[in-house]
Parts: sequence; structure tokens; C-alpha cells
Amino acid sequence: MAGIVEAQVVGVDGSAIPTVSKTQSYARPVAESIDAVRNMGMPLGLAEQFVKSTRDFSYRFWIIDNSGSMGTQDGHRVMSGPGGREGLISCSRWEELGEGIGWHARLAVELGAYTEFRLLNQPSGRGPQTVVVGTTVGSDDAASKAELARIQQLVYSEPTGRTPLCKQIREVTAQIAANAACLRASGTKACVVIASDGEASDGDIAQALRPLRDLPVWVVIRLCTDDDRVVQYWNDIDEELELDMDVLDDLSGEAAEVNAAQPWLTYGGPLHRLREWGTAVKILDLLDETALTKTQLPALAKVILGGPAADLPHPELDWNGFLQGIDAAQQGLYTWDPKRRAMKPWFDVRKMHKVYKGGGCVVM
Repeated sequence: MAGIVEAQVVGVDGSAIPTVSKTQSYARPVAESIDAVRNMGMPLGLAEQFVKSTRDFSYRFWIIDNSGSMGTQDGHRVMSGPGGREGLISCSRWEELGEGIGWHARLAVELGAYTEFRLLNQPSGRGPQTVVVGTTVGSDDAASKAELARIQQLVYSEPTGRTPLCKQIREVTAQIAANAACLRASGTKACVVIASDGEASDGDIAQALRPLRDLPVWVVIRLCTDDDRVVQYWNDIDEELELDMDVLDDLSGEAAEVNAAQPWLTYGGPLHRLREWGTAVKILDLLDETALTKTQLPALAKVILGGPAADLPHPELDWNGFLQGIDAAQQGLYTWDPKRRAMKPWFDVRKMHKVYKGGGCVVM
């Protein structure tokens, strides 16, 4: 970034926000990073995408709704039971989101990915309203343990108050704007994740988000409710602003949408976590929008499975060979299916054959 003077930005708590080059210096070496993500239960392809995303986004900001409505008991989270069996259990919206926050914080620490977690409201007790993680590498050193301990304190707080999203969005926008030149010079962006179950209580959310259109940023809206009115509220904002934005439901809701378009794909938790983390891989944005074409299938297989799916035959030239290649590449790889409530392979090759070939036999 020769010739670019990096801004020294001060956060709302008075602490200095690290420069772009500083956040990039936190990152763990690529091979170590991939191993760290795989140890968190990811297949090779998704592990590679997490690491790539870490380098694509110099900053991550989570704007977290901890308003009183987040205590509503209509959330769900995946829990392991006896014998390693997994299932969905009921919980509050806040508990569901808190599990995700803890997972992403741990990943940020493992990879050295600078991430701010910002609550809308001052939490109950003396807990922190903003926690920064990813300023050291690896969860075993004292500094990393201290970061994760503050995250635990944050997610164990009780939701309270209203939904002042606009204030937090404006503060984050100011930080990104101050570092925009350096982000562009480095070829990276900032990722802003807004996790909420409602509408802003402090103004026009579209107006607050509009300045982000001119900045190097990717936005993820992580919805914490199935309320049709709230879902439509955020989808309307997405259409109005035309931001680089991905609007996500919870795991079960998103899996249902994806399965309607791609009935042969198991939309498991690892794939959902990648989209929450922030990724600009276009094919993932299409999963819940339209049925993929046959020529798009190899790209998706590589994103999920990685190297073993890199040299598959082209499906239009050798359909059976393509299916056999996917089946071989995913041997031993299973993910929990929130629709069928069971462990399943990522790709159901027989169902894929039925969808794209109209039935008939496929030799596996």
C-alpha cells in the first residue's frame, strides 16, 4: 500500500482501531489456518473458503441485537446427544444467536481474523458492550483466552432494551470509511454482519445503510426470527439498496429454502456458518434463489469438498462419471441435515440424477 497513509481511527470506547496492514499481520499461515478450520469440523473445501474469506476481509463487524424480544422462546440450536447423535432443541432467539457468536469468535481467534462484536444495548451487569477478538493467533495463549472469556461474558448476558441499529451502523460505517482507501489498495473489504429479529427503533435503516454502497464492504443480514413481516422488511431493504448483501434465515429456515431449489443438496451447519462468516462466492448466494444449472454443479462441489472434487468430469460430457466422482470425493463426509434430522452426505447423487436426468439408472 505504498503512498497510502493508513488512518488511525479511534473507536467509541476510545481505543485505537488497528490499520488494515495491522489486521492482516494477525493472520495465521494458510496451511495452518486450513488445518485449524478442519479441526472445527469442516470439509476441506469449506475450510479453504473460510481461510480465503479471512484474507478477503480485513475487518469484521458484528452488530448484535440484544433487545428484549431476543428473549422470545422460538429459537433452535443443534446439540449433540448420546452416542454423538445430533438434534435440534428449543431455546430462545438469544441462546441460538449466542451459540453462533461463540463459534465465530473462536474461529476468529484461531485464524487471527480481526472481529468486533458490538451489542446494541449495554448488557445487564457489568459485561462489555463491545468485544474485539482475533488480535492474536490460536486459542491456547493467554491473550486469546482472555478474548474468548469476554465473548462468554457477552453471550451470557440477558437481552434487554430496544433495537437502535442505526446508531451502530453509522459508527461502523465511519470506521470503514476512514480506512476505505487502504482497503481498496490492499484489495480487501470489510464484512458487516447484522444479527437481528426486528426493525430499527432509532430511524430509517435503509438511510443508515445507504453510505455503505460507496464503500468496500460485504453485508450479511442474519435474521433471528421467522416473522414474515420482519423477513419482508429486510428483503425490501436488500432490493432497495442493491448492496453486496446476503440475507440469511436461521439454519432450519435457510435449509428449507435451499432444499426447495436444490433438493439433492444437504444444507448443513458448516455451509451456513460460512455464509454467516461472510463469503463473496456467488454460487452460494444462488442456492436459495434458483435451481443450479448442470454446468454450475462442479463449482459447488469444489467449494464444499475441495481438492478431491477439483478434477471431476464435466457433467455435460460424462454425467455418470461426474456423479461417481462426487460420490468418491465425499466418502466418509457427512453433515447433519436439519430437514431430515439425520446425518447425510452433502450430495444425494441419486436424487441429483433424478432432477437433472429425469430418472433412469446411474451406476455407482
